[in-house]
Amino acid sequence: MKNAKYLVLSVSMLVLISCATAPVTDENLPTADIAENWRANEKTSEYVVGEVRDGWLDVLNIPALSVFVHEVLEKNPDFQATSHRMKAAGFNAEVSRGNLYPTLNANFGASRQHISNPDTTGNNLSLGLDARWEADVWGRLSARVGAADADYAAARYDREGARLSLAAQVTQGWFDIMEAEEQATLAAKTVESYERAAGVVKKRFVRGLSTGLDLRLIVTSLEASRANLSNRENQLEQEKRRLEILAGRYPAAKIMAKGEIPDLKGDVPIGLPINLLERRPDLRAAKERLISVGYSSQAAEKNLLPSFSITASGNNSSSNFSDLLKFDNIFWNLLGNITQPLFQGGKLRYTAKAQLALFEAEKQVFARNLLVAFKEVEDALSSERSLKEQVNYIEKAAENAASAENVAIDQFARGLIKISVLLESQRQSLAQQSQLISVKKQLINNRIALHLALGGDFITSEDIQAQTNNRITPQGKADKGNSL
Repeated sequence: MKNAKYLVLSVSMLVLISCATAPVTDENLPTADIAENWRANEKTSEYVVGEVRDGWLDVLNIPALSVFVHEVLEKNPDFQATSHRMKAAGFNAEVSRGNLYPTLNANFGASRQHISNPDTTGNNLSLGLDARWEADVWGRLSARVGAADADYAAARYDREGARLSLAAQVTQGWFDIMEAEEQATLAAKTVESYERAAGVVKKRFVRGLSTGLDLRLIVTSLEASRANLSNRENQLEQEKRRLEILAGRYPAAKIMAKGEIPDLKGDVPIGLPINLLERRPDLRAAKERLISVGYSSQAAEKNLLPSFSITASGNNSSSNFSDLLKFDNIFWNLLGNITQPLFQGGKLRYTAKAQLALFEAEKQVFARNLLVAFKEVEDALSSERSLKEQVNYIEKAAENAASAENVAIDQFARGLIKISVLLESQRQSLAQQSQLISVKKQLINNRIALHLALGGDFITSEDIQAQTNNRITPQGKADKGNSL
């Protein structure tokens, strides 16, 4: 009875020892000092601190764009490759988990032997089973499983980050095409404006009211505007091809990005510092990689401890196949084995030190990723405020420049101003209108970047819930943490 108590106690201790403790918890992440610097000063106080908004793609209210984004996610080669890498990481995690269980192999052998003197021929058939199990006494195998699971989680978050990034790239590319189309339209209108001005100058030249220099200057501006139109049309085709490549289409510049660049009125809730850690897939992936390296460091340290394994084998042999299943000549053995590394030239010790150093390095990588994440948010917020101001000022400048151009054409036709004044007014009008188109597009793209920096999703929670039933993990279970 006393021995039984000791046996129970020993088994309990082995179970406790074999549990691999998590190397990283939220309490010891290098985040506190960084998050404290999220300040409510004049930069952030203008924005609402609250729940980060999802469904920003629907807010843009361009149904064709929403459909196209989902098409890209289904056909983009890079995203599909990321999905396959995620599945591979899941299968590798299962491989590591399989090391916790016994292995069982069956073997079958057959041989035929002939002896000349005396002249005899015999057959020998054998059937056997081999089993081996390593007891995870110190939690070394569990640590490897933990590392593999963390790698799989990091791959899942990488895929989620790639999904959000790709949706943002496609949306920004869509508005790049819109800008290119508006710039091409503006360039065409500019050509028409210079053609009208050139007509006025020619009439005045015929009547002797303008010099040949005036005519040459206006013709020069006209031809330059035609060259600019050709350049804008080429840029439009290049933007279309770039977007078609993302969708896995042949780059034929046939895509039609319909819609108008919307005017952004409201602000985006910027959330709290901890939201970035919970929402941004890249930060969650960085955390999982930190955990993986921590588990690998644990496993390397435990390689210095002895390993315990049990090996069992059974074999039956016979000259006839029908006799193999009678087990008349069965042979079996059971072997317990303890292996303690004694001398490895320092390999195991230095491997453990190297893994520990990598673990400390990964902490710094995580801290750097966190700093970059906050920088992206701060940059996007600063750009949001600046771009809104630019749109407001440039709208007024473009309106005044267009009015000045009309007045200049009228006054030049009546001989009240020089040709240089007319050309300058036309250049100013073109420059301000072109800049207005560009800044409006930059504001849209920056807003998308802000949503991405805050970890906001581009589809609503209802859409995510509707699509989770179609997501299957490598283990055959529904993956509730991923959509699309």
